[in-house]
Amino acid sequence: MRYIEALLMKFAMVFAVLFVILGLTYGVEVFDIFLLSLVITLVGFIGDLVLYPRTSNKIATGGDLVLSFLIVWFLGLALIENPDFSLVTAAIFSAIVLAAGEWFFHIYLTKRLWEQKETSKTIKRDAPRQS
Repeated sequence: MRYIEALLMKFAMVFAVLFVILGLTYGVEVFDIFLLSLVITLVGFIGDLVLYPRTSNKIATGGDLVLSFLIVWFLGLALIENPDFSLVTAAIFSAIVLAAGEWFFHIYLTKRLWEQKETSKTIKRDAPRQS
């Protein structure tokens, strides 16, 4: 159940960011934003489950930045008909804001999903208290 909660939280974050940047700023249709959000969420969540536990928050966030940029750019080329704006610029802005959100989402995953304590360099499990 925690995985579904985390997946829905990630989708809500991605959709909100893309709606503000692509929808309100650039006038992209809501259905296109929904499809972009769905793809970024699914691919990114799989990456979060595979990459993040083996690396650090910095590396996983960088991976999410590149992933979201590429998905918005290339899938945007296929979905958005005759954009009257630079899709690369929109993808860059979207990726930067999404990466900032992903930083905090990874902390959430660590604390809530895996119940671990994150330090600056490593991730360690909380030791049980001795009485």
